Amino acid sequence: MSDWTVHLEFEEGTSSKFWRSRVEGRTLYVNYGKIVTAGQTQVKDFPSPELANKEYDKLVREKRKKGYVDQGGGGGGGGGGGDDDDDDEVDDDDDDAPPTRPAPRPAAPAVAVPPPRPPGIRLALETGSRKVETYLSLDGKTVRMESVETYASPEAAKKAHDRLRKMLGGEGYKEG
Repeated sequence: MSDWTVHLEFEEGTSSKFWRSRVEGRTLYVNYGKIVTAGQTQVKDFPSPELANKEYDKLVREKRKKGYVDQGGGGGGGGGGGDDDDDDEVDDDDDDAPPTRPAPRPAAPAVAVPPPRPPGIRLALETGSRKVETYLSLDGKTVRMESVETYASPEAAKKAHDRLRKMLGGEGYKEG
């Protein structure tokens, strides 16, 4: 799998998110989320590489128009958890205007970034005041699972954290 060919970020007020994308053949990959998370990935196949590239150009242009700025090509910005924008999804609208580049801005502080994860599925569960988002993928002989649980309060999150830590320790998991 190749690196992301565009990496954009948007920071304003309490919003701090990234959007990145690449085309491989006739497949468009879009990964987005809150900065310092892996985000979530959408994969869409097109009838031809030309159509995949056209959609890529359109999405990049739309993000820049909304105020996202370039943070380099490759893999910066990510770890787990999604973004709450509904406008990050891949769509099929046509638009032939060429992408424009915004003025450069000062470099953001360096953040440790995990490598791009392989395509997989995103699963979600909502029960009462608990929301669980899990990303599951298969890469050769490796199964990867990342989960994020969100609770109504810090106290509820701490109780869940302590419960999970105790349960995993009881199954033989060790810190480190």
